[in-house]
Formats: sequence, C-alpha cells, structure tokens
Amino acid sequence: MPDLAPEAADFTNATFARIFTEIGAMMELKGESPFKSRAYRTAANTFANLPEDIKRVWREGRVNDLPGIGKAITDKVNELMTTGKLRFYDRLLEEIPPSLIALTEIPHVGAKTAMLLYQTLGIQGIADLEKAIEDGRIFTVPGIGKKSVESIKEGIEAIQRRSADKRELLGTALPILRQMISLLKSSCPGIGKIEIAGSARRWKPTVGDIDLLATADEPHKVINCFVKLPMVGTIDSQGENKSTVRLHNGLQVDLYVMSPEYYIPLLHHFTGSREHNIHLRDRAIKMGYHQNEYGLYKADGTPVPIPTEADIYKTLGLQWMPPEMRENRGEIELAARGQIPTLLELSDIKGDLQSHSTWSDGAESILAMARAAKKRGYQYLAITDHSQSLTVTGGLTVERLHKQRKEIEEAQAAIGSNFRILHGTEVEIKLDGTLDFPDEVLAWLDIVVASIHLGLRGSAEQVTQRALAAARNPHVDIIGHPTGRLINQREPSALDVSALIREAAKTGVALEINAAPDRLDLDDIYVKEAMEEGCLLAVSTDAHHHSNFNFMEYGVHVARRGWATPDRVITAWDIGKLEAWLKSRG
Repeated sequence: MPDLAPEAADFTNATFARIFTEIGAMMELKGESPFKSRAYRTAANTFANLPEDIKRVWREGRVNDLPGIGKAITDKVNELMTTGKLRFYDRLLEEIPPSLIALTEIPHVGAKTAMLLYQTLGIQGIADLEKAIEDGRIFTVPGIGKKSVESIKEGIEAIQRRSADKRELLGTALPILRQMISLLKSSCPGIGKIEIAGSARRWKPTVGDIDLLATADEPHKVINCFVKLPMVGTIDSQGENKSTVRLHNGLQVDLYVMSPEYYIPLLHHFTGSREHNIHLRDRAIKMGYHQNEYGLYKADGTPVPIPTEADIYKTLGLQWMPPEMRENRGEIELAARGQIPTLLELSDIKGDLQSHSTWSDGAESILAMARAAKKRGYQYLAITDHSQSLTVTGGLTVERLHKQRKEIEEAQAAIGSNFRILHGTEVEIKLDGTLDFPDEVLAWLDIVVASIHLGLRGSAEQVTQRALAAARNPHVDIIGHPTGRLINQREPSALDVSALIREAAKTGVALEINAAPDRLDLDDIYVKEAMEEGCLLAVSTDAHHHSNFNFMEYGVHVARRGWATPDRVITAWDIGKLEAWLKSRG
C-alpha cells in the first residue's frame, strides 16, 4: 500500500462523505445519469456512517469491501489518500460552482431549477436566492411564477428548520449504536446491562443526541472502553460515570454507567417521552407516591422495588406499554382500562409488497430479490417496478411489463412452490388522477401499488383528488408512500391524509407504511388515525436491493407507534389470506 499523502493526514470519514456527496450533486447539476449520481451519494452515505476511521480501512485494503463501493470509487479513494487531491472532483469544481449544491438541497428546487437560476440570474446560494425573491427578479426566470416562488420559500424555511434541529435519521444512527453496544459487550468484561434510551428507544424517525445506559461495578473501566471505540471521532467529556463523544459522522452519544439499582428507573426516565413521564408522575402523586428518575417511592419515602419497567406501571395500576406508545396520546388512559393492544411485531411479517428489480431502478434480478426474501422466512414478495411515466427510473411500458412476466415465471419455477412471487407494479397516479396503465393491464397483474412521484408540489386539492381517485379504483390494492416525504430532504405533499384515510376505509384499499428510513410514510400519527378509522395497512420496504429488506423493522416500529395490530397489516397475513383478499378486490 502506498504511503498516505501529508495532505490526507487530517482527512476524516466526514471529509470523504462531503467530497462524494458534492460529486453526486455536481453530476446531477450537469445532467448526468441519475444512476451515476446515486452511486456517489451511496458511497458518501457509506463513508459518513462507517464505524471506523476510513484511513485505517484504506491502509488495510478493505475499501472495496465496503457496501456500495466498487472499483471506480475505490480508485478515487486511493487517489485522495496518496495525493491529497482528486482530479475528477477538481474538474467538476471548475465546471459547476460548488455554491449551487446548497440550492439543490432546498425542497422544491431540483438540479434543473438550480442551474436555471444560476444561468439566468447568477444565483449561487440561498442568500442570493432569498434576495432575488425579495426584489422580484425571481419572476424573470422562465417557468417560475408566483406558485413556484411560494413553494421555494417553503423549501428555504424547511431547510433552515432542519439546520436548527440537527436531527439524524434513526436508520443512520441505529446500526452504528448497535455496533457500539456489541463492541462494548465484547471488550468490557465488567459491563452488565446496556441499552439505548431516549427517542431512539421509542423509534422516532429522527434522533438528536443519543443516550446509552449501562451498569457496571467499576464504571470508569466501561467509560475507558467507550471512548476508545473505533467509531468515536472526538471526546467532548470523560468522567467516572458519564462520557460524551462525537462519532465520525457527527452524531453525539452520551454514555451513563450506574449501579444496577438505578438502572430501570433511569432507563424509564431517559426513554420518555417527557409528556408521558409528566402524566405518569401526576398519576403517582394522586395515588400517594412520589416518582423521579431514581425510582418510585411511597409517601413515607420507602422505595418501591422495581426490578422491571412493568413494576412501575403495575404499582400505578397500569398495564405495561411498549416504549413506542409512550407519547402521551391516550396510552395511559388505555392502560388504566387494561386495553393496551397486542401490537405488530417484526416476527409477524410474512412478506413484502413493494420491491424493485433491474427492470426499473432496482439493483438486482427478480430471482435474486426473491431468494433473499425467502431466506428471511417470508412466504411472498411482490415485484412492483415503476410504470412508464417515471422515465427517470426506467419505468416499464405495457410491452415490457408483459416481457417481465416471463422472467417472473422463470424465477418462480427456480425458487419452488413454497414461495410466491407476485407480479405487480408501482403505477404512477398521473396529474389528472388517472393511472399510468389502463384498467385491463392492472386487472391482469397480481397486485397494484399506486403512488405519486410527479407533481408532488401541487395544491392540496390537486394532490388529494389524485390520491382519492386511485383509492377508488378497484384494481388498486395499496396506496404507496402517500405523502411523498423524504425526511430531512423533502417536505410532505399537501395531501389531505385524513380524507385519504376515510376513503381507504370505504374502499378497502390498504395504505402503505413505507419502511425506507428516509420515508416512513405514513407516519405514526396517521397510522393511529388509520387504525381508528378501520383501514388496512401494508408495511413494505420499497427495496431496490436485497439489503433494503432490513428496513422492515423501521416500518414495523412506525406501525407500533401508531398502535397497529397484526390483523390490520396485510403484510402480516399468510399467503393464502393475502391472495384471497387480492382476488376479492377484482
């Protein structure tokens, strides 16, 4: 392995994440293939979430082994490490002003609009854009009118809110946290219990600072192990019982190490939510108890034994409830009546009803996806490649859809009769509310997921009428990712979700909980509303690679946060029940 260039000595994982993110953005601005742009963004995400120093990985020759990293990316990493520079990146910087990248991050401003703003008005950043809106020059840009400007202003406000919130996707944070816990358990013999607390334990879609709670007889030894973990970038503080570190990806993690007798009350306290805890403490006071983060006490100060969290709730006359429910949305009243439902579990899932193959924008063949699903213990997988209007994804025409059926039949024969491959589509709901394929084609397919990708920024009435029209079509089985949101990237559409929920309850169409960590759409608030209205739900991963099947747990926990039960989730049904339901829909 060549020597590390002096200029590269200070490179961090964040350095590589930034460079490859910018390459992907600049390629998009140039109008290059979206597949190429996505490859660089995937590499950037890998570097950002790498649990060890990229320089160590490079020295050991393991860059090419990282997920999503091929020879082209590996060669560029080698060039950066050995020269401190990247010629490809430098050439892009000469062609595309890097300040334009900030514009592409604004919801409602894509690469084409960013280039148009630059070419017409010389706008290179958010400040320039805000000034052009303020003085009215924005209206001289072809194709931009009052409605577009209002959407752009909303996008600027959204990105400013995100900057202030500084919250990370749970799907980004959780795998690293799990690896940290695994390493601590294996490298610190004195460690006892250890668990993630806070909003991550409640499975909120995004997290701020992370709390880890542990027990040990000698806390300082665990702290010493913690600060030496390979994913730790900097140490903000290090004490006898607590340490705060910042990981290579910028995430802050606090570790508290305590005596075993305080573990359960502190775990409960740190799990929250704050509103749930306040309500619980008020109930304790009314019942003659006092509760704080260190325990539950009788009026005379005698501590109540609480070996488990369930004992806290039992003492207060309540059923125990999963952490996902602890948001003060009526769960305490429900627990007082003994009516906490049996929530959906990951083990209940019998299959996945949205996935993509190389026929559109997926990365693997139908057979490879099906085999991976079967290996997970699933009974079925729906292949739902995009329809023809979504040209950027290589959406299928009717002719290609018929050709795809032959490959599905071949894959079905290869995988055997004890696993079912459903031939479906993710059909685009067009601007006028019609679907991208005629009814006779939809009727021929095994399953139909209808989604909106184009025109998400339409008015509330427009977007809602499109979704309602699809929900009324008897050939549509599932409405996919209803609001179209991308967490931290794109705001939800103006869809009246409550209206869609009411219509779905009437027509029997299922509403998707898209389990991709940057979607999680429907969100938990609307899942709860859907459950109250009697809707069916489908937890699916929208997998474009077999590794995306791992997203399922995020969707399941959104369902749990919305109090969903397995009988109402069609992906928890066995293949016989599912196929009977699909047949009944016409």
